[in-house]
Amino acid sequence: MLISQRVQPGGHAVHLSYGAWNEAEDVLADSAGTKIVVLDRHTHSRAVRARRVVGRGVRQLVGPRTLLPATAKIPVSIAEDHVFFVAHGLWDLPLLERLRELRRNNTTISVWISEVWPSELADPRVRYECYSLIDHIFVAMAEAVAPLADIAPQSQVHFLPPAADVLRFAPDDPMRHRGISVLGIGRRDEAQHEEIKRWAEDHQNLYMFDTVRGSAGDWQEHRVALAAQYQHANVAICNYAKHDKPELIGDLRLPPGRMFEGLASGSVLVGLAPDRQSQERVVGQTVVEAIDATPGRLSRVLDRFEDQDEARPIRIRNMALACRHHDWAHRWRTAFDAIGVPVPVGVQHRIDDLEKRAIGYEELAGDRY
Repeated sequence: MLISQRVQPGGHAVHLSYGAWNEAEDVLADSAGTKIVVLDRHTHSRAVRARRVVGRGVRQLVGPRTLLPATAKIPVSIAEDHVFFVAHGLWDLPLLERLRELRRNNTTISVWISEVWPSELADPRVRYECYSLIDHIFVAMAEAVAPLADIAPQSQVHFLPPAADVLRFAPDDPMRHRGISVLGIGRRDEAQHEEIKRWAEDHQNLYMFDTVRGSAGDWQEHRVALAAQYQHANVAICNYAKHDKPELIGDLRLPPGRMFEGLASGSVLVGLAPDRQSQERVVGQTVVEAIDATPGRLSRVLDRFEDQDEARPIRIRNMALACRHHDWAHRWRTAFDAIGVPVPVGVQHRIDDLEKRAIGYEELAGDRY
């Protein structure tokens, strides 16, 4: 069973970045028939936010379990053998206090934390008592494994990076003309943004960029629109994760979650690149064309990939990589292997179908790949 914090369409606004992790849950539900239990109250609802603020002050005075934000009702059966929870950050973990009854009945509890930085783990306020409930913790950043293992010694901590719903983001025809010259989604570098705008105006090309909104009322609608944009983008900007938050990331230059959407769509990835070592650890090779502050450097890179013969081999490579290694089904298979649970037949079927799709892309490209 999978416990989700998703917001149903028509509910209150949800942070756009969470949509990708809702897709991860959907892939497991669709391919393995896993039951999704949606929290009726989660850590971003008003009541729990208020409780968390009050509880933070009280805990500093009288102990760690006082007024934990665990008011969400989790309607689960004590007969569950395994429960999986996708947490958007460390602040979600106290919700697991509601699973203490399951823990007494030998239910295996696993958590996948979508984002946690080493700098966050240095904060003593994240040393929650609920770590003792968790058998397996999966973290999306390799650099967080060791520090998290230090504060959660009773849990097995594993590295498990983000991915994408490749079937949603992959275009049916990778050879078709792409009308969006450059696509920029999410956090932006302002100097980079201004140069692309000038380049697009000079060439009368389409530079599509978001408005940096943080939330939307219907995450599913947003994901459908986002995938369509990526499928029509020749170049997608891919800057390293949280590049505008130096106080959080320190000297780390890690791949962002957007990288996997760009790979799946077959976009050419360009930007303030994650470091080579982290790309090779996560992707298997370097996939982001690095740019720097040299005047005109970005424009020259964009000029280069306007040539479809230049872009096409990279496009095919990226889509094949995503099919073979970076669909959410691949991540779930890795998680099941780590936990010691048989991989569901439907998950393996999806992976097999993705391999056929990768072969088809390469055959379509022929000698041009």
